[in-house]
Amino acid sequence: MKNPTSLLYFTLSILFLVPMTSCSSDEEGDDTDGGSVSNSLHLKFKTPDWERTINCEQLDLMPMNPVEGVYAVSATSASTNETFYFSYPQDSSDMNQVSNYKKYAIASYAENDAPFQFSQKLPDNQGSTDRLISLPDMSNSYYNEVEKIEYVGHEEEYSIFKVKCKYNMRTYLLSNEATIKDVSGTFHFKIRTTRN
Repeated sequence: MKNPTSLLYFTLSILFLVPMTSCSSDEEGDDTDGGSVSNSLHLKFKTPDWERTINCEQLDLMPMNPVEGVYAVSATSASTNETFYFSYPQDSSDMNQVSNYKKYAIASYAENDAPFQFSQKLPDNQGSTDRLISLPDMSNSYYNEVEKIEYVGHEEEYSIFKVKCKYNMRTYLLSNEATIKDVSGTFHFKIRTTRN
């Protein structure tokens, strides 16, 4: 994301990706098997004003390559207008390691440039046209934490993993950047890496 070519590729990828990979909004029950992240594929967010759990069981995420060695996936929820970006190692051999189970940075919205970063944009409240935008941070209070990575199979070109994370981020209100709100949640996505 540091050079114009990467930015253009990333932007074009999103224009084609988002309409085909939107999540649906379905509330889900507690299905964590003792962990803090549901076993169902989902994205969950909670702001001071509203919260939703978005069902992502049918989400088919294809990777983008914002920077060398890093893949990223993105989608927009049709029901909530939330958009996320999640980045991770491009190489499958770097994925399923115990050393990956730790906290990583929250990125500026759509500026993910390292593995296991998370960023998002979402309405200030249900139906709002104003948006909360993720602020970059990495601290004890604001982070994206990898809870579990599971290899689930492969395709001709890709290895497929499921990744569980929980996050807490600061966001600013697009119409008034001085307004800061915390957003927390969890997600469980199925992603693709290069196959080795």
